This record gives sequence, structure tokens and C-alpha cells, in this order.
Amino acid sequence: MRLYCFHHAGGSASEFARWHRYLPEDVDVCAVQLPGRGARVKERPHTRMRPLVEELAGQLETDLPMVFFGHSFGALVAFELARALTEAGGPVPRHVFLSARPAPGLVTYRGRIHDLPEEEFLDVMDSRHGGVPAELREHPELRGMVLPYFRADYEVIETYRPAAAGPVPVPATVLGGTDDSIPLEQLEAWREHLSGPFGLRMFPGDHFYLRPRRTAVLGLVRAVAG
Repeated sequence: MRLYCFHHAGGSASEFARWHRYLPEDVDVCAVQLPGRGARVKERPHTRMRPLVEELAGQLETDLPMVFFGHSFGALVAFELARALTEAGGPVPRHVFLSARPAPGLVTYRGRIHDLPEEEFLDVMDSRHGGVPAELREHPELRGMVLPYFRADYEVIETYRPAAAGPVPVPATVLGGTDDSIPLEQLEAWREHLSGPFGLRMFPGDHFYLRPRRTAVLGLVRAVAG
């Protein structure tokens, strides 16, 4: 199978760089790199969900059974991509893992942040992401590289509106950290947006529980979707 992984807001494909070491050789881990970062740093990042999903749908390789894993912002991307593929009548993922993200239409934070002044934006990122690297505050040239895609990802989130359509008919597992700020009921609310078999698993940890719990998370991926 091919495991497509979608990173959090302000993140990159490097979040999943080592996952292949913990999975069987017949699992092709494809860490999706969105525009504006990494090898795609010269490309303009998307600021709306629809064109982002349209681009991804055109890039998928469907010669192997697909599984999606999306973390935080990436969970919304994975979900909307699964919807787009379903509506197009083409190959759809065998399973979708939706991690550390409230169900569509539910928000943990209020207000717009993507267009805040730079220092205010960094302060918000500092509180949400468990600490902004000191280099971002100390080196303007680094901020000039990183903040555009950080802001763009949050603009996608803040302008996103769920489609007024029925639930997506794919099997799904929702995951979360027991110490994350997302209420459990906001994770359980994903049931309303999916009509396939549904599971919910919680792991010890905060919003980025999947880093220290990588072995357990990937064990679940193997067991459920392998």
C-alpha cells in the first residue's frame, strides 16, 4: 500500500521522514510536501483549501491501495482530498487517519491570526506550537522564508468552510493526545462527516503526541490498514 502523510500547519514533509523505518517494506510512505517549503520553497503556498486539494488530487499515484494520514491541519486536507476523490468517482483511500484536529466546522481557537503583525503572529505560534525556535525571532531572513507558508496554512484553515454535502464513505480512525487542548467531543464529532467504519484512539501526550508515540501510532496504522 501507499501511505500518504499530510503535515500540520507550518510543518513540512520532514515530520514523517523516518516513518518508513517503522513500517514493512511493502508500505510506500509518501510524505506530501506542500508548496512554499522544503524542495518547493520557491513555489507560492496555497491560501485556500479547494485549489490545494485539486493540486493534490492530480498528483496522487493510484497504482497501489492508498491510505491517508493527516495530522492537525493535515487531517482537514486528507479529509477534503478523500471527499474530492469520492466525488470524482476514482480510486479512494482504503482508510483515512485523522489526527489531532476537531471535526470540520468546529474550531478550538477564535479570531484570525494569519494576517497579524509579525511579532503578534509569532507570539500566537509560540503558544500554539509549544515554543517557536529562537532563530525565528533573531534572524529576519529566516522569518522571511518560514512565515509566508505558516501564514498561508493558517489562511487555508481560517477561510475553510465544510462542503454542504453528505458524509464521506471511507473507513476512518480519529486519533488524539490525552493532554491536547482539543475536547474529546470535537474528535468524536468526526462521526457525523464519515459513513464508513469509524474508530477513535487516544494516546498519552499533547498536540504532537505522535512524535514520542510514533511506534504505537504506526503499529495502529499497520493493524488497521495494512
